[in-house]
Amino acid sequence: MSLKYILPVLAASQAVFAADCGDTKIKTQSDADGINTCSTLKGDVTIDKSFSGDLQLNGIKKITGGLLCSGGANVSSITASSLTSIGKGFDLEGLTTLTLLEFAELDSVGSINWEALPKLQSLNFAKGVTQAGDVSIANTGLTDLNGISLKTVGTFSIQNNRDLKTIDINNLQNATNIISFSGNFDTLEINLPNLGTGTNMTFQNISSVSVPSLEKLTGQLGFWGTQFETFSAPNLTQTGDLIFKDNSKLSNISMPVLKTVSGGFTIARDDKLSTISLPMLERVNGAIDFSGTFNKLSLGALKDVEGSFNMQSTRGNFSCDDLRKLKSDNVIKGNFKCDATNNNPTTANGGKGTSSSSSGGSSSTSSGAAFMTGANVPVVGLAAVFGALAQLL
Repeated sequence: MSLKYILPVLAASQAVFAADCGDTKIKTQSDADGINTCSTLKGDVTIDKSFSGDLQLNGIKKITGGLLCSGGANVSSITASSLTSIGKGFDLEGLTTLTLLEFAELDSVGSINWEALPKLQSLNFAKGVTQAGDVSIANTGLTDLNGISLKTVGTFSIQNNRDLKTIDINNLQNATNIISFSGNFDTLEINLPNLGTGTNMTFQNISSVSVPSLEKLTGQLGFWGTQFETFSAPNLTQTGDLIFKDNSKLSNISMPVLKTVSGGFTIARDDKLSTISLPMLERVNGAIDFSGTFNKLSLGALKDVEGSFNMQSTRGNFSCDDLRKLKSDNVIKGNFKCDATNNNPTTANGGKGTSSSSSGGSSSTSSGAAFMTGANVPVVGLAAVFGALAQLL
C-alpha cells in the first residue's frame, strides 16, 4: 500500500486510541461518541445546557468524577447501558423535559442531587443503586423510587415531589445524617423495614410510615401534619428530640420499649390521641411538653426529667398530684405545670395545645382520677415524633 494511504489510516487510528478520557463537556451526541472508547473516564462528564434530544453514553463503565447537567431544558433522555459507578455527584437540575433515565448496571454513586425534573416519572435502574453518600430528590414527577436500593446513606432528603406515592427501600439499614420527607403526595407511604439506626428523621404530609426495626436515633424524630392513624416503633429504645404536632388523624402511638429521650419531648394538637402510654420511659434529658385532648397518661417508669414539665389536657383522667410528686421527689428538675381539665390547653411557650383552642390557657394545677403506672395499663405506647423539620417547602 502506498505511504500516502498508510499515514492517514495510522493518524485516524491514533486519534481513536488517544481519546481524552478526562473531564468532558457534551454539547452533541458526537461529543459523547468521542469518549465511547473510555472504559473508565477519569473526571467529570458535564452535559451542556445546549444539548438537545436523547443522550447515549456508550462504552463507559466508570466515571471517577461526576455526571452533571444544569439547565439542560431540552435533554429528553439519558441512557448509559454499561455504566456501573459514578464516583462523585450525579447532579441534574432544571432538565424540564427529561422523561427517561436508563442506567441498567449502575449500582454506586458518590451522591444524587436531582432538582426540577418535572417530567421524570420513573427510573430504569435495573440493577439498583445500593451505594450513595447523600441523596436529595426535589420537584420531580417521580411516583416511586424503585431502583434506589440503598444499604446505607448520609442525608436522604425527599421534598416536593407531588406525584410520589410510595417509598419502599428494603435494604436501608443505617442513615448517618438526616432523613427528611415533606411536601410530597399527600398520601405518601414510606416503608423502611430494615432501618436499624440513624440520626435525624422528620416526616411531613405522609399517610403511613413503617420502621419496625428502628432501634436508636442519635438525633430527632419528628412528625408534622401527617395523615396516619397509628405510629409504631416496637424496637426503638433511644432517640433525641421527639415531637408530634398537628397530626389530625393520629389516635395511637406505640413505643413500648422506649427508655431514653436525649432531648425534648413534645406532643401538641394531636386531637384524636386519647392515650399517652410510655411504660418503659425512664429519662428525658430536655423538657416534657404535652398538650391536647388526651385523657389517659402512663409514665410509670420515669426517673429523670432534666428540663421543665408542662402537662395540659382538656379532659384528662389522670392525677396532677401524682405528677406533682415527681417534682417534689426531684425527678422533674425544671419548672412544673399540670392542668388535666383546661378548656384551652397551651404548650410550654403559650402556643395552642389543640387545633381548636385559643392560646393562653389557665395556669391551675388540678387533679383527676388515677395516674396510671406501667403495672395497671396495657401497652398502648407513644409514638415518636419531633425534630426540627429541615427542608420545609
